[in-house]
Amino acid sequence: MANHPEKRCVVVMWSEDKQALVSYTLDLEKVLAVTARLFPVELPVSEYNNEFDDEFARRFGGATLNLLALSNPGLKPYIKVTQADD
Repeated sequence: MANHPEKRCVVVMWSEDKQALVSYTLDLEKVLAVTARLFPVELPVSEYNNEFDDEFARRFGGATLNLLALSNPGLKPYIKVTQADD
């Protein structure tokens, strides 16, 4: 994996045409400029025992896919993530 000295963000989108998830790495400053007036969902590591473990990654990935499916209904049939028992 390449080492980038500047801070980067990952943007994930669903491409209906390609029937694929597509991810991009973007310069942090450019992302902050575009999102300056939006309301972020923050997930402080301190609220997860100071670690993002396998279960966090599973839930985060599932939630991200479900959020994408809200505005991309063509993605929904492909999501087969089981809800966790809380």
